[in-house]
Amino acid sequence: MKIEEIGYLCIDANKMDEWRTFASDYVGFELRALSQGCLGLRMDDYEWRMKLRPSDRTGVGFMGMKVETVEALATVRAEMGAAGFQVNESTAQERADRRVAHMVWVYDPDGNRIEFFVNRAVDEVAFNPGRPIGGFRTGNLGFGHIVLGTPRLEEMEKFYMKLLGFGLSDYMTGNIEVRFIHANERHHSLALVKTPARFLHHVMVEYKHMDDVGRLYDKALLVPGMIQTSLGRHSNDHVLSFYSKTPGGFLLETGWGGRSVDPATWKSYEMDCMSYWGHERSWETPENQLKQREQREAAGAKGLRAPVEVNGEGGFVSRDAAI
Repeated sequence: MKIEEIGYLCIDANKMDEWRTFASDYVGFELRALSQGCLGLRMDDYEWRMKLRPSDRTGVGFMGMKVETVEALATVRAEMGAAGFQVNESTAQERADRRVAHMVWVYDPDGNRIEFFVNRAVDEVAFNPGRPIGGFRTGNLGFGHIVLGTPRLEEMEKFYMKLLGFGLSDYMTGNIEVRFIHANERHHSLALVKTPARFLHHVMVEYKHMDDVGRLYDKALLVPGMIQTSLGRHSNDHVLSFYSKTPGGFLLETGWGGRSVDPATWKSYEMDCMSYWGHERSWETPENQLKQREQREAAGAKGLRAPVEVNGEGGFVSRDAAI
């Protein structure tokens, strides 16, 4: 089966008032009041790409996977059933809430609700960010990426890669077991990390303009404890980013400059380090901080670096283009 993108994410949240300020005034999402006390976070022309649902817990509420046609959805239904997963039909209320024409859902091996949808309607009102930013890089790449900690890495790999057709971008073994996987040209829409317990590690959103990352970093520097991972550049997806602590306790990566992959020709490889430079992780153990610092120093000693790709979005201008 072919998943086009991770189109939306619902987060169960227990600090809605804190989320309102964080999402709008800090990140720049447009807020949209939804039914049952939920809050939609707009990033583009959809009513919401992320949804906050009041709860006594924090973590993933559900993820929405886009498939292209009703026929493709029928393939999902059949192949999921054949693999032993219970396929649940959506209700009219659920489809109205997501503004989709068709939708079914299953639980992945970790118990996350995964929804498969066709034909999601866009909103008639143009995106209006919570503060002045140049927008988010979404479109057919989906909303960004999700990193999940899982004690069932092999089962989750089989579910997302063998069943759903995600491709392996790159991976790490040894001290850290992680798989970065893609559904489209975004380097990874999902990453799976082997951990003792299931949890949401972080969510990434990508700005169209580098200056919006820098201005957010300025804001973060004024809030004690906000920056959990310092400004840096990843070695695999080439994103320039930093990580903030959300009201939900998980991290939000805000970045710019992600590379694209060609799913038809991409060859996966084992990574030597997470970042070329920066990305000092305050939440890591001293031992892991030292190992990661040594990896970055080794990358620097080798002179590893990467260009920024020109991809047609705002903030990317080719050298010979008119400015």
